[in-house]
Amino acid sequence: MSDLSILPIQALAEILGGGSLFVYGIKLMSEGLQKLAGNRFRALLEKVLSSRISAALLGTCLASLLQSSSSASILVVGFLNAGLISLYQALAVFLGTALGATVAVQFIAFQPAGLALFVVFFGVLLKYLFKRRYLVNTGELLLGAGLLFLGLRILESGLSPISHSAILQSINDYVFAWHISSVLFGALVTLLVQSPSAATGIVIALCGSGLITFNESVGMVLGCNLGTAFIAQIAAISGTVISRRAAFVNLIINFTAVLLGILLYPLLVKAVIYFSPMQQQFTADIITSAEFAPPRAYLPRMIANAHTIFSLFMVCLFLPMIGFLARAVKLSEKTGTFSAHTEFLDARVLNTPTIATLQAKNEIVRMSAIASAMYDDLEHLLYRSDARGVRRIYEAEDTLDTLHGQISNFLVLLSRKEVDPENNLRIPLLLQLSQEIEQFGDLNLKFLSYLQKKKSEKMHFSLHAMTDLKRLAAAVGDIAGMLKSLMEDQPDLLQRINDLKSKVEEIREIALQGHVKRMKTGHCTVESGFLYNDMVTTMVSLSECSSNIVRVGSSIK
Repeated sequence: MSDLSILPIQALAEILGGGSLFVYGIKLMSEGLQKLAGNRFRALLEKVLSSRISAALLGTCLASLLQSSSSASILVVGFLNAGLISLYQALAVFLGTALGATVAVQFIAFQPAGLALFVVFFGVLLKYLFKRRYLVNTGELLLGAGLLFLGLRILESGLSPISHSAILQSINDYVFAWHISSVLFGALVTLLVQSPSAATGIVIALCGSGLITFNESVGMVLGCNLGTAFIAQIAAISGTVISRRAAFVNLIINFTAVLLGILLYPLLVKAVIYFSPMQQQFTADIITSAEFAPPRAYLPRMIANAHTIFSLFMVCLFLPMIGFLARAVKLSEKTGTFSAHTEFLDARVLNTPTIATLQAKNEIVRMSAIASAMYDDLEHLLYRSDARGVRRIYEAEDTLDTLHGQISNFLVLLSRKEVDPENNLRIPLLLQLSQEIEQFGDLNLKFLSYLQKKKSEKMHFSLHAMTDLKRLAAAVGDIAGMLKSLMEDQPDLLQRINDLKSKVEEIREIALQGHVKRMKTGHCTVESGFLYNDMVTTMVSLSECSSNIVRVGSSIK
């Protein structure tokens, strides 16, 4: 077998093996860095997210630590879903993660390939011969770095012979004739490897092997940022409304930045040359040439600089606009869309009990409005199946759980301060309100499970049964609707509650009597009968819970 026939197989093995080593090395480095730094992100969030600049710096640190801005973006989506950060903070952190990826890219660009095997040796030595956790984690970090550089060298070696193929060269000229093609390819590579720093490393290998030109590699670098935004968008699909909106705004920011990068492409290339240490090596004629091709030794550093300059450009351009973008998103939200992030609580005012108590009251009023909207969606499901309504109910339940925990923690901290007698009496009532509103949400979710069971098991209720159930739900809705005006002055409030509860009890008796008759005459199966009884009981529990909330709320002045 000739060398020519062996070469493609050997090159393929080097490409696959080198690429795998490279990606695995980044993963090992990420794990080693995280273990060394410790998992303190949540505590850090609470301390440094007070301004857009500190939030962006946190995103930078987060992406640098994880060695991946896409992983950092996914974490940001998780923080949003949990209600740990606001939309404003999330957008700033998203921008910071784009800048943080440049740290990993600059590290990759150093390419100390000659030292790679020594680094692997010391990494294995520390990881497997020592017991101290710090040394083991350091060994994992070094092992990952060594494998990263070794894999990149093997990958370039495998790509070099392929770059001389006339067929591939013609395909390359056709595919990357426009900058947008390079951008889309960079975004695709980022989606595949789930890391913009890894994708940029692959771009460096492609350019170093001669398979793509420097100009094409810059376009791919722009696409890496766009790919990260797509990853965050995908991660937010199953999240809350606020996380989906934040991911979408982040995608728009990245798309706009990439579009500007394409329009200002010559300026970007000149900026890369100007800020590179080897810019003195290039003459004016070479710099202004459309086919600018720096020597191979300079390529990694210049590609990394292109990534850094573009990320800095994006942060400087959009960070001042974060407040406007966050407000625009909030104004576009539909009624019934609520954030799990508290809007009124501020731990800095705990030493001023009067203000702190007022903040807690406002947050509980907002919480009760979410609960009331949740019931509206639930009642609507009795008339028509609605997948969006079901999703809103689950989101509202998660929001109520999160707010209940945050409000309770806030009130407990407040109770430990020197509180005046009047506010001291309000704190237990506010705690009770928060607990009962959260319980109201649980009952909504319980009734929803009955509706889903009825649909999935194809249970049939008679026309009279459904009519009674809808009448009962409407009567309960009259009480639940009062949650929207919790703690407001309402004339004859207690009398209205008693009248509505009497109406609920009357409808319940009618519904159960009809239910018993249908069971006796065989118009209702045993399984359907049990489910119907559970649904009526849960509706009555919802009326009791909502009336208790209104009563307690009316007692707080």
